[in-house]
Amino acid sequence: MTVVSDPQHAVKLLRALGCFREESDFCDAVLVVEEQEIPVQKNILAAASPYIRAKLNYNPPKYDGSPYKIEMEGISVTVIKEILDYIFSGQIRLSEETIQDVVQAADLLLLTELKTLCCEFLEGCITAENCIGIRDFALHYCLNHVYYLATEYLETHFRDVSSTEEFLELGPTKLKEVLSLEKLNVGNEKYVFEAVLRWISHDPEMRKVHMKDVTSALWVTGLDSSYLREQMLNEPLVREMVRECNNIPLSQPQQGEAVLASFKPRGYSECIVTAGGEERASRKPLANVRCMCPLYDRNRQLWIELAPLSTPRINHGVLSAEGFLFVLGGQNDNSETLSSAEQYDPDANSWSPLPPMLQARHSFGVVEIDGVIYVLGGEDEDHELISMESYDICTKTWCKQQNMTMVRKQSAACNNEEEIYAMGGGSYGNFLRS
Repeated sequence: MTVVSDPQHAVKLLRALGCFREESDFCDAVLVVEEQEIPVQKNILAAASPYIRAKLNYNPPKYDGSPYKIEMEGISVTVIKEILDYIFSGQIRLSEETIQDVVQAADLLLLTELKTLCCEFLEGCITAENCIGIRDFALHYCLNHVYYLATEYLETHFRDVSSTEEFLELGPTKLKEVLSLEKLNVGNEKYVFEAVLRWISHDPEMRKVHMKDVTSALWVTGLDSSYLREQMLNEPLVREMVRECNNIPLSQPQQGEAVLASFKPRGYSECIVTAGGEERASRKPLANVRCMCPLYDRNRQLWIELAPLSTPRINHGVLSAEGFLFVLGGQNDNSETLSSAEQYDPDANSWSPLPPMLQARHSFGVVEIDGVIYVLGGEDEDHELISMESYDICTKTWCKQQNMTMVRKQSAACNNEEEIYAMGGGSYGNFLRS
């Protein structure tokens, strides 16, 4: 037996049912919307809408000859007609003027596929002028991907959004929530500060009372004190803000804070750091440490100098763990193999010495698992190494670990599910594929 199918069968059937509806043929109920009665077929609506199906099950029709009425509230006649067209055709006309009403109706009628179409339409409508409103609307109706995209747009284009009427009309609670977004792509916190100024200036009499609460969302360590003092000279409102809000700094920050605050965007915890290495011309080890935080706007990305290493190093190990940066071993400018290690504190922009490794080594692999740093292989002054040792960040102690199965230097090392993998590299002049 062979099963054959007509790919146009469903389309033809739906088209015929649509014609019946347009001509009010075979209708067995009416939708009552805004006191208007629209002839419909119960079985078609029940198949399309779980909400309608539940209403029919809860209140079954009476067989007394009277038309069965399905009363709908909260939906306009215009929108319900568009949705009926969608049910019978799979197509619907959407516009920025009607999209919210259609989403509300689709949500009530439990039309999941229609909500998905509305989401796709909304995603293409997001602009600086409406992203806040779309974000709030998406949150209310659980349009998760629309909410994500609107939030991302708001974060990426905050400087444009903060000049719109929608931003200036925000209530204090919603404004504080927006200002608290961690990934506002501003580059400099002064742009957030200026956005708060514009918001207060939009209705100063009503909004000054919220000044202290709203400014608590500012990333104050990113505000330059000299910029604030300059603004205070020219803008009375700034003087009032600084006087009212004791969290706004006017004194010069410590060196480390000043360096980091000058470049680090709010909320970013991950940065690219380079530490040490070899100077191209002289081939000498470097102590330089530089940091760059990736931004949405690549034109505003920059590298800045951090506190240098205490010892210039090449062929060393660098690893980030537990909120700190660790630099281990390597070679100095006399080509001596080092056992020393250093730890960088990003909050203080400073390096501090660690206990030396049990074995001086360079060109080794390094990984971290659960607060323990593992150093494996490499070479010292005279030998290529098979040994492995570990450093416990909490207890600040080094321990010898089981040797690897073979000598390995300049290898790649990683961990997965608390197992360490060492790959490639070389030994005794040969490259390794293992």
